[in-house]
Amino acid sequence: MRLNKAETRFIGNWAKTKERGQWRYILTRGLLWGGLVGFLSKLFQVWDALKAWDTGSLANTFASSDFVVRLLIYSVIGIGIHAYHWNTNTQRYNQLKNIERKTQAAANAPG
Repeated sequence: MRLNKAETRFIGNWAKTKERGQWRYILTRGLLWGGLVGFLSKLFQVWDALKAWDTGSLANTFASSDFVVRLLIYSVIGIGIHAYHWNTNTQRYNQLKNIERKTQAAANAPG
């Protein structure tokens, strides 16, 4: 069994990602995801307030403790999601590397 282009590309990309480290991957992507989702969810809440003409609730929208709690919750969720992604991608990488090794061994075998 040979690896296709996408699998070969995945092996190369994941090898580079692994060199940078697990915690860097999890924290940067998890915190970025959490910040983005927290910000977007707050924007949807602001949008609902604007549709209801409730301009008084918009005074300190992004300085409120609600926004900070939202960022923290989504960041923790993002870290969990990306820790799971790290584990599944590492398993996939190991499986593909085993297939690659077996293919190379079969190609180099005499006969």
